[in-house]
Amino acid sequence: MKHIGTKNIETERLILRRFTLDDADAMYRNWASDDEVTKYLIWPAHSSVYITKMIFTD
Repeated sequence: MKHIGTKNIETERLILRRFTLDDADAMYRNWASDDEVTKYLIWPAHSSVYITKMIFTD
């Protein structure tokens, strides 16, 4: 199988795409800072939006 990178997928009701730095604030507010959500992930809840933004700079 040849890796071709992340592709956008779009339907009438949904758009799937890679995260961008512009998504960091919403990501932090909506789920990355929530202990109840992140307890199912391999990382702890983010304590600030700065931590969320660091994901996009790695």
